Amino acid sequence: MRLKARHLLASVRGFTIAEMAVILTVTTVVAGAVAPSVQDYISETRYQRAIRDTRAIAAAVSRFDGDMRDQSNVARGWATFDVLAGPGAAPSVGVGGDAAWVAPLGASGIGAFDDQLVTNAAGYSVLARAGTGSSRGWRGPYLDAGIRPDPWGHRYAINISALSSGASRTVVVSAGPNGQIETAFQGAAIFAGGDDLIAVVAPARQK
Repeated sequence: MRLKARHLLASVRGFTIAEMAVILTVTTVVAGAVAPSVQDYISETRYQRAIRDTRAIAAAVSRFDGDMRDQSNVARGWATFDVLAGPGAAPSVGVGGDAAWVAPLGASGIGAFDDQLVTNAAGYSVLARAGTGSSRGWRGPYLDAGIRPDPWGHRYAINISALSSGASRTVVVSAGPNGQIETAFQGAAIFAGGDDLIAVVAPARQK
């Protein structure tokens, strides 16, 4: 009886080990098949978030410009800025890009744009539209929250000085997965280079 019990126990253990091996094999195969789909989903989610963010920032810049467009460049303060907006790592420059996109924060003419769009730290609300005498300065916040890093951890870039010159499109750029801005800095028509994602800042309506 004892021998029979041992034989039965050994059979059960053997079956359990074999079953575990099958389960592990099947799990490995399924995981291998599912992993690319999961990765594709994550990548697509990041792209969609970057598209939403660039569009939201572009719309905010347009509204800000509409409120401030009649101020002199000196009063505007931001008119000469080509900015890296929000927290995150500074993107680098790739083929087709320009070093002007990534000039360091704090350099001459370069600054973070969060204050102007969200908190009005510059105090633009006290400015009156030129020639009208009415107080039509800053009327934000233009974004519901501060600018966050793009989905790959980098700052967004805006060639904001193009708004004052009018000779070039103003665009908001995410450097994309590779972290390199490969989009032209100036031009009447600017298109996304490499894996960049961009949103064009629409000209503000006259008020």
